[in-house]
Amino acid sequence: MSMPVTRPSVALAAGCALMLLGSCSSREATAPVIPASTAAALPGGLKPAASILDLMLDPVDVSADFLWESVATVSTTTGTEDKQPRTDAEWKVVRQKSLLLMEAANLLAIEGRVVAHPGQQLEEPGGATDLTPAQAQALIDQDPAAFLGFAKAMQDAAGELVVAIDKRDVDAYLEAGGALDEVCESCHTRYWYPNAPRPPGT
Repeated sequence: MSMPVTRPSVALAAGCALMLLGSCSSREATAPVIPASTAAALPGGLKPAASILDLMLDPVDVSADFLWESVATVSTTTGTEDKQPRTDAEWKVVRQKSLLLMEAANLLAIEGRVVAHPGQQLEEPGGATDLTPAQAQALIDQDPAAFLGFAKAMQDAAGELVVAIDKRDVDAYLEAGGALDEVCESCHTRYWYPNAPRPPGT
């Protein structure tokens, strides 16, 4: 019994949503002061402050990794151990992480949120085939509905995790976690590393 764990770290947002680029471990970014002119105003005078890249690093990547690692089969020198939440307190934590991931999808969908702020760069350089934040932004601007679709898919998968958690259903949890992994990977291959070499048969 094991949650999918083979995946690149989320860093460049949209990559699912960059979870979208870059969740679904981790290239850290430096975030400069945000010019007021770059953030579109929302009702009530609110405006987006974090970039998609900021949200991908945390809470998306942090929450998704926690959820994937919470149910797994761990091999040791003495055998294998099935890791899963067992107490009410442990189930409460994974539920909170799932809800946080659901709400992160709402944040990603806010109009006017940019992939990266001016001057914001990854601390570690990306691969030769990785898109830059500007290239990812161009793709999102070309088809905003597609990006929102990835955010919605992430939210739906996290919602299924909440359902499984409320039922204490580990098998359903694993299935929902697998769906979340697929959504993240699909988003990454569109907005983060669409030109990366693919394994044979994929």
